[in-house]
Amino acid sequence: MSPLRTAAAVLAFDADWVLFELGLAGRHWSYDGQRPQLRFTFDAGHAIVAIQDAPARDISCAPGSFALLSPGVRVRVSRTTPLEILALTFGPEALAGRADIAAIAGEAPIQITDRGVGALAAEVRRALIEEPHPDRGYMAALGKAMLVRALAVIYGGAPSPVRMALSPFRLRRVVDHVEARLDYRITVQELAELVQLSPAHFTRAFRQATGEAPHHFILTRRIARVRELLRDPALCLTTVALRAGFSSHAHMSSVFRRLTGVAPAAYRAGVSARLAS
Repeated sequence: MSPLRTAAAVLAFDADWVLFELGLAGRHWSYDGQRPQLRFTFDAGHAIVAIQDAPARDISCAPGSFALLSPGVRVRVSRTTPLEILALTFGPEALAGRADIAAIAGEAPIQITDRGVGALAAEVRRALIEEPHPDRGYMAALGKAMLVRALAVIYGGAPSPVRMALSPFRLRRVVDHVEARLDYRITVQELAELVQLSPAHFTRAFRQATGEAPHHFILTRRIARVRELLRDPALCLTTVALRAGFSSHAHMSSVFRRLTGVAPAAYRAGVSARLAS
C-alpha cells in the first residue's frame, strides 16, 4: 500500500493508475507534461493564463472548477492569490481513443464546473487528509470516476463563457483588496465603492464574474488563509482564527468544516504533521 508522501507542501498518493497531489498552488505554474492531468481548484481567485501560443488573458477562477490537460497542450499560469489545487496525473493510456482531447482542451474555456466532479474531488481531499493509509483500490476508483465524469462534461459541451460584468482590472482590485484585509471586517458596500458601483449592481456583477456571492468569496479566501496558517504548528487555533478574520475559534471551526468537510484540528493533524516528517 502506498503511504502518503509530501514534497513542497504537497500531499501525494500514488495509486499506480493515477497520482494524486493536493496542496496550495504557487504563484506561477506551467504544464508541458507527457501525461494527462486533471486539475481541480477548491477556491475562487484570479489568474493570468496562456494556452499554447495564444496571448495571455485574465480569468476568474470559480470554486470547484477544473481543467483537463493532455500532452501537446502547453499552459502557463500566473496567480495573484494562492489556491488549493487537487491534481490527478494519469498514465498515457488514460485518454486512449480520444486523440482530439488536446484540441478540445486548447479551445474550451479554461474553467468548467460540475457538481459530480466536485463531489468526487471533495472525497479525494477527505481521504488524503484524514486517512493515514488510503486504500489504493478505492483511490484508483475515485480517480477513474473523476476522469470519466470530466470527459463526459467536456464532450457533452462545456458551458459557454459568460460575459463578465466586472472587467479583469476591477475584479483584480477587489480580489487584492480582500486578500490584504482578510483580518478586518469587509463589507459589500466597501467593495462596491472600490469599483464605483452600487452594492446591488456590484453583487450581481461579482457573482456573474466569479460564480460566488461576495460574502461567500470572502469566506473561501479566509478559509484559504486558515489552511496556510495551520501549517505553522506554533500558532494556536484562536490565533489562526483571528489572523484569518474570524471572530472566534468556534466560528472558524464551523465554517472550515462546512466548506472543507474536515475540522481544522484534523486538517492540521493530517497535513502539517506529515509535512514535518
